[in-house]
Parts: sequence; C-alpha cells; structure tokens
Amino acid sequence: MSKDYLYFILIVYIYNDEEYLGALHRRVNRHMKDNISILLDYLWHHYEHWVAAGELSSLLHVSTRQIRKYVSSLNENETSPLVISSNKGYRLNSAQQYLAYREKGSQNVETPQTRQNLIIQKLISSQDGIDLFDLADELFVSESTIENDIRSIRKIVSSCNVTIRRDHDLLYLEGSEKDKRRLMSRLISSDTYDNFVLKDEVRLLTYHYHFWDFRKNLADIFSRNNVFANDYTLNNTALHLIVMIDRIRNACELNDQVDFTPFLDSQQYLVAQEIKQYIEKNYQIHMNDAEVYNLTLIISNNTTMIDYSFINGSNISSFIEQKYIDIAHAVIHNVEERYLLDAFDEEFIAKFTIHVKNLFNRVAHNYYAKNPLTAKIKATYPLIYDIAVYIAQQFKENYDVVLNEDEITFISFHIGSYFENNVQSKNKLTILFLYADYYSIHQHTLEKISRHFEDKITIKYAVSMPSYQPNMLHADLIISTVEARFPQPYVLIHPFLTNKDMALLETTISKMLSEKNKQKLKDFLFDLFDPRLFYTDVHLDRTQLIQKLCNDAIALDYAEASFTQDVFAREHMSSTAFEDAAVPHSLGDNAKKSFISVVLCPDGMQWGVHEVHIVTLLGVHDDSRQIFAQIFDQLIEILSEPAFLKDLINCQDYQTFIRKLTAYMNEVSE
Repeated sequence: MSKDYLYFILIVYIYNDEEYLGALHRRVNRHMKDNISILLDYLWHHYEHWVAAGELSSLLHVSTRQIRKYVSSLNENETSPLVISSNKGYRLNSAQQYLAYREKGSQNVETPQTRQNLIIQKLISSQDGIDLFDLADELFVSESTIENDIRSIRKIVSSCNVTIRRDHDLLYLEGSEKDKRRLMSRLISSDTYDNFVLKDEVRLLTYHYHFWDFRKNLADIFSRNNVFANDYTLNNTALHLIVMIDRIRNACELNDQVDFTPFLDSQQYLVAQEIKQYIEKNYQIHMNDAEVYNLTLIISNNTTMIDYSFINGSNISSFIEQKYIDIAHAVIHNVEERYLLDAFDEEFIAKFTIHVKNLFNRVAHNYYAKNPLTAKIKATYPLIYDIAVYIAQQFKENYDVVLNEDEITFISFHIGSYFENNVQSKNKLTILFLYADYYSIHQHTLEKISRHFEDKITIKYAVSMPSYQPNMLHADLIISTVEARFPQPYVLIHPFLTNKDMALLETTISKMLSEKNKQKLKDFLFDLFDPRLFYTDVHLDRTQLIQKLCNDAIALDYAEASFTQDVFAREHMSSTAFEDAAVPHSLGDNAKKSFISVVLCPDGMQWGVHEVHIVTLLGVHDDSRQIFAQIFDQLIEILSEPAFLKDLINCQDYQTFIRKLTAYMNEVSE
C-alpha cells in the first residue's frame, strides 16, 4: 500500500471528502492494476533473466517495497509462485504458468468462496431448508464438494453465533435474526468491498440493489437533517439497511419488544422516521417497531450531530463532553511516552476525541463498525497498527472498553496521519543550502528542491555564502550554488537548476539515506540478538512456545517476571502473526534490556488462523524504544517476504542467520 493510498484513507475518513474518495479510489486502483500488468509484461520480455528490484522500481516509478507488494499480490492465489524472487531480483517462474495466468484472467471463474457465499445466501433466505443433492445439481459440483463447502461454512458462520443443522439431506441455518443479519453484513463486506467501493451486484442478497444510489439518498437525508457521517460509517449504515430490506422482503423480521423512550427527542429518531418512509415507499415493505428501533440504533452508532470540519483544539469543549477530552489526552500522552514520539498537536487530539466519543457510544450499544481495510493496514503498517493495539489495551484496562480488530484499525488511521506528518521527517536528510545572494534568485531553486524532495530532505539552513560558518552550521548534506571547499558531503548545482542537477541530487540523496539507515540498522541489530535465544528445533504449540521464550528471557535477566503475562495479553488483543511470521511482544515496561528471541520453524506451526515459519519474541527497553520504532516495520517486511523467509528459516546456525538477516535489512532499507 503506497503512501498516497494511506493519505487517501485519512482524507476520506477524517474529512469526509466524497468527491475525492471516488476520484482517488479509481486512480489508485487503476494505477495499481496497470503497474502490475506492466511488471508482468516486462518480466515476460526478459524471460529467463533476473530483473533487479531497482530496475522495476525505476520502470514503474514506485519504491522497491511497492514492487514486493505487487509480486506478493500476484502470487497470493497461485499454488506455486507466479513470480519468484532472490537476491538477484525477480523473474517469471515458468512460461506455461504465465500464459495460463493470462488466460485465466480473461475468464470468469467460479471460486469456492463465491460458491460458498451462494450456499450461505440460500441457507439464510430459506425457511424450509435446502436439499444437499439439489444444491450440488444446481451448482454443477459433486456432493462431496458440497460437503467440503459446508465444513468451511460452519467455521465462517460460527463467529456470528450462527450454526448449520443437518436433518438427513436437508440443511438449515439456525440463529437469531440479528445474528443472521450480522453474518450477512460481515460476509458482504469481506466479499464485495474493493477497498471502499461496494459493488452493486451482491451474491449474498436475494434481490438487486443499486448501492451507490441508495447511499446517495441516505446521505441526502442526513444532510437535510444536519446529521453527519464519514464515508466509512455511511457505507456501514447503507449496508446494514440494505441487508435489513432484503430480510424483510424475505419475510424475516425482528420481533423484539422495544422502548423508544430514550430516542423520542433525538434527531436520530426523526431521521429514522424519514428513512422509514423512504424505504417503505421505494421497496414496498412495512417496517414494524422493532425494525424502526434497530434502524434508530444503527443511525445513532454511525452518525453524529457534530460537523467535524468546524472542530479544532480551541472549540472542542463546546461540542464534546470533558470526560472524552480527558480520555483522549491521557491516552495520547501515554502513547508519546511509550513510543518516544514528538507531541501530538491539538488538531490531531480534537479529531481523535471525536472518534473516542463515537467509539464509546458504539461499545455501549454493543455495535462495531466493519472496517474493510483491517487486513491490509495490519500487514502493511505493523508499527502503526501496534500503537493502535496499545491504545486499545489502555481502553480495556482503564475504561473497561473492549475493541475488536476493525475498531483497532480505525484508531490506526488516526495514528497513521500523525506518522505521515511527523515521524517520516525523522528519516530525512538535513540540508544546508548555500547560495550567492543576488536579488533573491536562489529562492526559486530552493523551493523547487524542497518540493521535489519533500519526503526525503529537511532544509535545516539556507544561508548566503558570506554567512556560512562551518563550525556553527552542520547538516547531513550541503547543497551549494557556489563552488568551494567543504568539510562534509556536498553537491554543487547551478544557480538555475538543470536536469543534470536534479539527477545528481536524486542519486546523492538516495544513496546517503540508504547508508544512513543501513548503519543505524546494523548498530541496533547486533545488540538485540543473543545466541542463547536462538532455536531451530522446537516442537510446541503457540501457548507453550510463548511461555518457553518468555521464561528463557526472564532467566537471562532480560525481562521482569510480568513480561510473560503482558505478551499473552498483547496476543489476546490481536494476533501478532504477519503473513508467515509471528512477532509476539509486550506492550508493558518490563524489558530490562532490548532483545529478540528467534525460533525457526521450517515445517510451519499453527498460530491462530495462520501457519507461521518463524517466530521472533521482542523485548524493548525504554533506552532503545525510539530506534526500535523506526525499524519495526522493516523487520516485519523482511519476515513477510517469501524469498527472504525461505532463506532464513533454512539457516542451520545462529551466525548464518544473523549474516543473512543483516543483508536483507540492508536491502530493504535501499
């Protein structure tokens, strides 16, 4: 996921810019698909030759990290990798597989997932059960295939307290109406959300709905009544209502006894009444009191009477209760101290406070918003997600508020905005810009350099040559329009920038950043590992392994006795498995010294729903927390790269593992 895409997420979520949503979503998806197609064609034209990551990066104008993401996406649903990677770069695995992939891409293939979704849809809509053999005939598959599908479906539906009952050859879906609707919403989100876009054709629904038309009408009703929803919550509301309409049209209604007293004077209740009229008129159904009550709850949990765009640090107390402001400040202060981050500004805390209030309201009503990007954010921004988990842990311990992974991901969006604006600058080069002061003609050159390299450099000083004092003004790199002898690295450019100047700056800045990161990683890395905490032949389950690794670290005086409990607590909040690697760790202050324990599992071990091949237990002491935060994402990235991982897990000894890991960390930092 690119930086542009994360910024897109934040704009949509925080500022509710719907026009920007549509335009940028289409651009990002089209751009990504085009890039993947170009990458494949390029590898095809260079068949049987390795293509360096840097060459592909230059071809597509993206980072080498993004190249790895493209390759991972291509290999995701293949039985064997379509594109293979090594230290030499990338190449196609075989010509036959490539041609088969291209042919498959032009066909509409029925997948087990879509078939299972269709079976669930039939089970949900049927009052009298469905016949297993009729189902097999209808779907043109064998009875044994349907049997296998049912086994998979049982696991899927159980998470929503729904079960499948079999009576001879008839299959029934059993559970409360609310749980069945929750199941439908969850499956529709997983199956049809393309990042933010819900397709009009949804196979889990009995009838056809034009989602975007419905969503627009819903937004218009909200707007007329001064009720506000961001794009996430508007999507969630529209989805819940479409599921509700579909169920009522199938004669499946809620019949609970309800009390409207708490809502009668609320704006949300008035909006619910208007939406009820719209739905009954356009879909020819009747909504009973239980359905209207449920509708009111959905609106209350997904909307606010506060216009986000007008709230800032100065006026937030006029809109939000003081207790939520205090909670937001306390939580963010703990994050600053825990991760040694620069102070969050008041504008950030204002937006976060709004989120906290809405979050507490959802939890009070036992309602959780679906987040279609949970898996992507967790895999692509592990440090940001981990900070969000730490915040969720504070909510649980201090306010008795328990969050699921989707809610944790919403928090990570806020943290991501902070990193976008603040933390990235810590990895930039500082620049001393020297110029000949002649009618300020240097200003245009300076502005152009600043714009072009904004994500790589920080202009620390800009002074004229007569004012330059080498002993007083120090930066990583000097960029000068005047030739002279300098005591540190420098680049000499023309007063009016040429293409050659820009190319020279690009090369020099990229190389210096790479070297800066390499050295930082090397220095930190070798201090973390201990051969006594390196394991290659361990046969334990997840719980037993965590216990053993923690015990060994405590025995070596690397951690306090409370370390074990905190590691299990973090694991319970959200699995620490990332692709094929697991990175269990504590969020508490109980590491006496920073360390990494390593377990290699060539045959794989079960880690929740994942099978992992390497486990790294992390302990982080306060004196190295800041630099650790800077390399955490890179460590996860290495362990998630199939080629790197395959090489690492086959290491037979500690020295070989360290040597290879160091080499891969150098490669990732480039």
